[in-house]
Amino acid sequence: MAKTSPAIPLRSPVTLLNSDQVVQRLGISKPTLYAYVSRGLLQAVADPADPRARRYSSFEVEQLQRRKQRGRRVEPQAKAALQGHWPVLETALTGIVDGAPVYRGEPVLALARSASVEDVARRLWQFEAADPFASPAPRLNTAWQRLTRELHAQPLSERTLALFAHANTQLRAPAWLPEGPALAQACGEQLRAAVACFLCQPPQAAPIATQFADAWGLRTGSNSRAAEDALRQALVLCADHQMNWVSFSARGLASVGAGLGAALLGALCNLPAQFNGGSCAQVEALWDELLAAPHLETALRARLDRGEALPGFNHYDYPAGDPRATLLLKLASQHAKEKLPPIARLAERLTGAKPALDFGLVALRRALAAPPEAAAALLMAGRCVGILAHVLEQRRSGERLVARSRYVGP
Repeated sequence: MAKTSPAIPLRSPVTLLNSDQVVQRLGISKPTLYAYVSRGLLQAVADPADPRARRYSSFEVEQLQRRKQRGRRVEPQAKAALQGHWPVLETALTGIVDGAPVYRGEPVLALARSASVEDVARRLWQFEAADPFASPAPRLNTAWQRLTRELHAQPLSERTLALFAHANTQLRAPAWLPEGPALAQACGEQLRAAVACFLCQPPQAAPIATQFADAWGLRTGSNSRAAEDALRQALVLCADHQMNWVSFSARGLASVGAGLGAALLGALCNLPAQFNGGSCAQVEALWDELLAAPHLETALRARLDRGEALPGFNHYDYPAGDPRATLLLKLASQHAKEKLPPIARLAERLTGAKPALDFGLVALRRALAAPPEAAAALLMAGRCVGILAHVLEQRRSGERLVARSRYVGP
């Protein structure tokens, strides 16, 4: 018997078809229909009115119909789509307008001026009648807390993945959760748990920027509010950015029925990878190398003479410069106790390269004297907001992201 997946909210104009309608449209028998479901070509979902009955997305049926009509001609097109080019997915979450990023049409730089991380999450997730952060923070057991102490010295990404996997054994975020307050609460719990994993502390209901400032000892002294606000702006800037392997992997998992925690964990596995101009760790190493040299410009020229890249520069989506980096560098200059080294200015004068987001995050991290992994933690924690938004958007679309293979072996 064909496997039945939980009911997934489908957006209009997608409708649900019964098996008789599907076999008529495709010109196949019912055994063939069930074989299509078993092979992942179609998804059977439970009828909201009768959970015992199976229904099929009209969108998927139409896609399969077009594929049958094209026959094997689809293979070269599909192969080309994944070789050097992104498969194009429509999204209402983030984009670039006039050289600057937007979240659901609102300029990100404007949101960074005043919106909290939670406000941005509400905007991207769009739960109409439910607040994802109205409930208390989730409580994780003593075994998880003991694990935070055992893993505290491990690298950020390895530590976070282990802690988040453990945390999700205690969080209720199954794939079958329907749209509504329970799903909204689950999203809030997932984000708060992820932040707890980055910071190695129990989940809290305090604003996320406040949690980071507290954990890093930045809420003391006369500049404490400004430092916390700088972290808030950085987290907002990191919340999402178009389509990349991180969001794409989360959407792929969500499209085949993975729960919130599984989809977020799968995406987090991709976050340490190098993308968009280099990782924060590479940028940190660049700063260390240049600042250890007797003369900064000489060291930078020597690096260029060796043909070595400059990580953290030249984001391909912003040929005129990454406006997120511009804001972060401005914040860094405001908080630095001493004048920031002119690495970005020298790099641009020598090569025309312009700083990207990760360079700005490292500059801010150093200006605030936050821990060495703070820039990467801000990027990864902020991006969890967008990952969950992509998971929700994919769920709501009712579409499946399914790839085909062509055997080329002996």
